[in-house]
Amino acid sequence: MLLGKQTERRQILEVMKSPFNFLRAAADDRRIENLKGLSLFKRLTARELRELDLLLHERSYQADEVIFDEGDTGLGLYIVVSGRVKIVSSHAALQRVTPECGPGDFFGELALFEESQRTARAVAGEPTQVLALFRTEFFSLLERDRGIGLKILFELSRTVVGRARKLLASQPHLPIV
Repeated sequence: MLLGKQTERRQILEVMKSPFNFLRAAADDRRIENLKGLSLFKRLTARELRELDLLLHERSYQADEVIFDEGDTGLGLYIVVSGRVKIVSSHAALQRVTPECGPGDFFGELALFEESQRTARAVAGEPTQVLALFRTEFFSLLERDRGIGLKILFELSRTVVGRARKLLASQPHLPIV
């Protein structure tokens, strides 16, 4: 009898919570729309964005807080949701490629492909929110749904090529092919 009353109470609570679940669903829909607005994810469908959203990690940083340091092992890429991130490197050429990232920009993308040392330091220029996509989650996504992975890889490639061209253009002795 006691077990039956507990089950009944749980059911009543679930009914009482349902308007709040609706609000959470509305917030989730806004989050998916925000993800769709990011250049890296612009080709993904709502279903694909929901699947991807489960893999993203939210991080908040205060002004002048280090996100990662030059020489740290790269674990994944970061996407700026709000705020600004300054990229500082001991390599002068890298300063001309992406000295600062704002909302919608991403950085640290090479860490998705290899576990090597970071070539720059990323520092929040103001209070900043980022989404992180780590290599392990990205590779699990590629195994589960290659279509999503290919769409993201295409956008990553476009950005990396653009940055490489910008870097080559700033070097007078290197040809642009």
